[in-house]
Amino acid sequence: MYYLFTFKSRSGAMKFGENVKREGYVASIVSTPQSIGGGCGLSVKMFDLAGGKRTLYMGKYSGFTGIYAVSDRGGIVNIVKK
Repeated sequence: MYYLFTFKSRSGAMKFGENVKREGYVASIVSTPQSIGGGCGLSVKMFDLAGGKRTLYMGKYSGFTGIYAVSDRGGIVNIVKK
């Protein structure tokens, strides 16, 4: 399972991605799945939910829109808003 942190703006997603990496967490910028919709089209993918939340609460990310848990079981992708 991994988590997607979504944003309204590309700059917000990029800033958050840079900051979580600076904090020592593994993260990557990925395309937001169409099923989530809205936003800028970019999300930050992380496996460490607590680390992502910690970084999120330490910074000012006015464009933050949500966290989604993504799991893939046998080719069936399940996305749930946290």
